[in-house]
Amino acid sequence: MDLEQKRQVIDNLFASYAAKQADLVRLYETNRKKRSKIFLQRLRYQLKRNAEAHRVDWCNTAQTVVLDSIPTRKFWKLNRCDKWFRDVYERDDNEDEMLENFRMDKDTYELLVEALKNELAPHPLLAAQSCSTEKKIGIGIYKLTSGADYTSIGNRFGVHKATVKNCVHQFCKVMVKQFMDSEIFLPNHEEMLEIAKSFEEKCDIPLIMGALGRTHIPITPTAADSKNYANAKKWPSLILQAVVDNNHLYRHITCGHVGGTEEAAVLGDSGLYQHFNNVEMPQQNINGNSVKAFIVTESAYPLLPWLLHGYAGMNQTSEEETFNEHLAKARVVVDEAFEKLRARFKILQKKIDIDINFVPQILLTCCILHNLLEKRQIPINDDWKESLKDAEQKFPQPDGSYVTNYTTTVEGEAARDVLKDHVQSKYMLYRSIDYGQVYFISGSN
Repeated sequence: MDLEQKRQVIDNLFASYAAKQADLVRLYETNRKKRSKIFLQRLRYQLKRNAEAHRVDWCNTAQTVVLDSIPTRKFWKLNRCDKWFRDVYERDDNEDEMLENFRMDKDTYELLVEALKNELAPHPLLAAQSCSTEKKIGIGIYKLTSGADYTSIGNRFGVHKATVKNCVHQFCKVMVKQFMDSEIFLPNHEEMLEIAKSFEEKCDIPLIMGALGRTHIPITPTAADSKNYANAKKWPSLILQAVVDNNHLYRHITCGHVGGTEEAAVLGDSGLYQHFNNVEMPQQNINGNSVKAFIVTESAYPLLPWLLHGYAGMNQTSEEETFNEHLAKARVVVDEAFEKLRARFKILQKKIDIDINFVPQILLTCCILHNLLEKRQIPINDDWKESLKDAEQKFPQPDGSYVTNYTTTVEGEAARDVLKDHVQSKYMLYRSIDYGQVYFISGSN
């Protein structure tokens, strides 16, 4: 049947339907004055039946005449399998595999599933095409802990790489929404006293309520923006600034500044100024001077009453060197916390292949998960730290300890001098004890 014959068949079909409709409408108009309810109902039913019959005829004709003549092709569909994820997640004796692939135990994983099931549940109308909550969480965590590309992760979890990207974004956004306020917060007055007591036992300096530091995270900017994100070591990065307590928990986070931003500028945007200017700080009388609780940091940051660092410069006295040594014992906790964070989450060890505007969400999620794992005492394998050494050689951290022209305040210098004299007095006391001359008094005397 050629094209002209097909067109003639369709025209005849339409003409036949139009003639039937015209006769029925004419009959309806001529008998409308009779107001016969039964007649009108029968006529309406006949019109409806005629329309249904025409629809069936039209569909059959269109399929046989039009649709069958359209050339078609077959589509190839990849059969995906999530056997790897099911073997790791659903087995009972899978603690080692869970720890190796997701950096956490099964109980912590189930805790996240229970907390995020409402936010990450599959859409009710697209349940057959959506990932389960368990798989979405697994994809998000595996991306952070392995740093693998979307395609490799999709092959493991049996989904397309576009689905992997969506799951990672959903997981990070929901984690920040659900856990940010409950897991990362500055200590109150009572917590400051507990933290200060622990730090004093470690370094003999009272009133330390945390350690402030920063680390540079490698990123992948566009070629046009590469110079804008370069740090002092000439590689593109974003700055993660954090306050860490004695238990290596993150208590305050600031992220998103480009690698070349000065530490003082990052501190000014962090909101710590406003917080510590409006909060009541614990105080202690030391050698007749009232000293408030403070955060210890490195010399790249300004010297403030609530933010102290060691003495800088070449010509330091023995008292100043002693104070710096004791202060370094407290400040090292922030470096240890960053080491644990980057060892757990390999995505932070190499250039992050995610949109730069979303990288802060990645960093916040990693810090939240770090706090959850530290509170549950999930161990860190030595192999994870070994892989971190290669990343440190490839992306060396800029060193801010050489800075000597930092901003100082009179109150900050006075508090540091008081603490220096306090450490020196204790140091001299310990050194002056002569354990060779010990006298015992008998009960008879």
